[in-house]
Amino acid sequence: MIGYVIGDSDMITGFRLVGVHGAEVNTLDEASEALNQALSRNDLGIIVISEDFSVQPMMQETIDKIRRERKNLLIVEVPGSKGKPSKVKMSDLISKTLGVKI
Repeated sequence: MIGYVIGDSDMITGFRLVGVHGAEVNTLDEASEALNQALSRNDLGIIVISEDFSVQPMMQETIDKIRRERKNLLIVEVPGSKGKPSKVKMSDLISKTLGVKI
């Protein structure tokens, strides 16, 4: 299983430096399309997506649905390279990602 990242060019470049491929996106529509393409692959174990896109209601609904239906795929939302980092506690992020209250 491999990882895949969806975000802006700076984020993608950073992940590529450590060997993780992904899709460079600039709009919510592009991010949604990249997520759909990633979901069609069967070799992905983790998808990292920029909060610049994941916090949008349409995208958040899709991510929540995927988390409920695909237990073998981890979707992690991380602050974007240009946006303000969220003030979410790490335990809350882990709970949301894993679907388990800690």
